[in-house]
Amino acid sequence: MRARARRFWLIVIAGVILVGAVGLTLTALSSQVQLFYTPKDLVAQGGAVPGERARIGGLVQMGSVRTLEDGALRFVVEDAEGEIAVAYDGFIPDLFREGQGVVANGVFTDAYTFEADELLAKHDENYIPREIQETLQEQGVYRGEEPTS
Repeated sequence: MRARARRFWLIVIAGVILVGAVGLTLTALSSQVQLFYTPKDLVAQGGAVPGERARIGGLVQMGSVRTLEDGALRFVVEDAEGEIAVAYDGFIPDLFREGQGVVANGVFTDAYTFEADELLAKHDENYIPREIQETLQEQGVYRGEEPTS
């Protein structure tokens, strides 16, 4: 009976350690999770919770980009069904422009206003950096569109 009791307690202790490890892992992962929203998602759920950390994505609305005197950037991210106002103060990616795809990480300040702390510009599969386009054109190899600013 002694060996059987020892084996029982060993299994119980191993189970407790396993449950504890899984619990710690899930806790650590849940603090790192960021929800991704499009403007359409926010319209469908009636807005975001202020203070919620998230990632948003969509197209930069034409005519919405404003640079303030202090260098901060204000613009609107849109899709077919909604808009999110974005405030950003930081490095602006070279590919950032109106009508272009963008992904921003940050915090909602109210239901449809977002304070971004990271900005990522998206491009399609045909993107070639401007400097490489110009070099290839000088060599007579590149026959695509003219470089854009």
